[in-house]
Amino acid sequence: MYETIALIELAIWLGLPAWIANSMPVLFGGGRPIDNGRVFRDGRRILGDGKTIRGFVVGVFLGTMTGIGQSIAAPYLKPLLENYVVVTPSMEHVLYMSIPAAFLLSLGALTGDVIGSFLKRRIDIKSGNPSLVLDQLGFILVGLILASPILQPDAVYVIILVVTTLGIHWISNAVGYLLGLKKNPW
Repeated sequence: MYETIALIELAIWLGLPAWIANSMPVLFGGGRPIDNGRVFRDGRRILGDGKTIRGFVVGVFLGTMTGIGQSIAAPYLKPLLENYVVVTPSMEHVLYMSIPAAFLLSLGALTGDVIGSFLKRRIDIKSGNPSLVLDQLGFILVGLILASPILQPDAVYVIILVVTTLGIHWISNAVGYLLGLKKNPW
């Protein structure tokens, strides 16, 4: 039982830099769009007004800062974890989030979000309208891919993270909508 809880906690720990990076543009974005209002050859906006330079930069910065906090906290959390489970090298790999890994997870998360926005415009999904894979999973998958040269968690962490991301994404969007921070609850 404790091992399962530890796996879930560490999977969430793994996703924190990407989750923070992906959510911060909603709070701190605004300003000039990344695409500067330009349209692609198909006549549609490249990204849309929701993808801003400030949101991207602040998201990557705060996601990386989350990783710095994780790297500071990890030595204090390991003894707590050891009270309940035998900490394996795989667990330590996830627990000790490196700053470069946090940066790449954050950069990848927002790059995945931008790629998703670009693809949504190409298939004529309007800004703010939902797309399961592009909205809920694109950011976490691209974050993990970009960080993969230095961060290779066991598959179980990735699977738990993906499933958890779906749930957290749905809940955070609903809360953002209820708080008036998002135009749609998805």
